[in-house]
Amino acid sequence: MKKNSQQSRSGWGGKRKGAGAPLGNNNAVKHGERSRRAFFPFEGGEALSPLVRNRARNLMLAERYGILLANNPTPGTEEWREMTLINGLMGLHADRIARLELSLARSVSMQARRDLRRVKKSGAC
Repeated sequence: MKKNSQQSRSGWGGKRKGAGAPLGNNNAVKHGERSRRAFFPFEGGEALSPLVRNRARNLMLAERYGILLANNPTPGTEEWREMTLINGLMGLHADRIARLELSLARSVSMQARRDLRRVKKSGAC
């Protein structure tokens, strides 16, 4: 039995009733700063590798986090919200750093395997 509330797979018709955010939803306003500030540019960052750039960003955020932490903000204040935001951003940067390190380690490992095969093939061992 086909449900009438779902969009057909043929491509005809619009979205389901109630799908998507309702009019007046402020989620983008409330949480949009996270996307804007997540990978903020800084002076001289273009010359750095992505790994070093993310580490530098995390250090800058950690410095600000330390200043906020020293003030011991109470929950619900703007300082508390900024600390929460910075904590999330540092987590995003740490995840990206881990992915970059993993891809670097994999590429180094693959290159070492290729070199080993080449050496074995040439009979130098």
